[in-house]
Amino acid sequence: MNPPRTILLDAAGTLIEPSEPVATVYARHFAMAGHDVEESVIRQAFGQVFRLLPPPDYPADGDGDAAERLWWRSVVRETASRCELPSEVAESGALFDSLFHHYESGAAWRVFPEVESVLKELAANGSSLAVVSNFDNRLHRILDDLDLTRWFAAVITSADAASRKPDGVIFLHALNKLARSPSEVVHIGDSAEADQAGAENVGIRAFLLDRPRVTLCNALEWIRSGGERK
Repeated sequence: MNPPRTILLDAAGTLIEPSEPVATVYARHFAMAGHDVEESVIRQAFGQVFRLLPPPDYPADGDGDAAERLWWRSVVRETASRCELPSEVAESGALFDSLFHHYESGAAWRVFPEVESVLKELAANGSSLAVVSNFDNRLHRILDDLDLTRWFAAVITSADAASRKPDGVIFLHALNKLARSPSEVVHIGDSAEADQAGAENVGIRAFLLDRPRVTLCNALEWIRSGGERK
């Protein structure tokens, strides 16, 4: 099979990860609001909320970033409530703002070790690269701060597409923006549902990461070998 003309990559879990455990960050911000909570309690609460909360309710006018921000406000509120913080704290704009702004900087994230070398080789082989991520507008600054934007022809977020993976709309949005057909691209990500199934449902070949066992180095070898459907 011919090499892909464009390679789509997920962001969090694929290119970058939080530089501190999420529970550590939330515990620090809860303490700043006057409430000490064990990280183990926060970890469980956040995990439950993140898994169970429905996707953002994207408005018809297409302001996806506002919908993403409201979704994260719900994550903070529900996590704080499950940690038994008072409702006036859990629902406060100050707590949400402090956490939301923390994660908008590259300092809150780190790049996986193999990312730079793999992106360099993929680009050298003639494929264009693009990000397709369930993220809001903060991702653009994060990638800038981490000096990753230079590798990508486009950075497409769920805020841009008003759609989250595995919904096919975000992948179709990316294909349209990049002027590519499904057969001309591959997608690499770390979620079996959002990345692998989401891409394959619209006819895009996909490679599933499983860090630390399966990394972008393995994805590179897969592409070199022809990128057949796994």
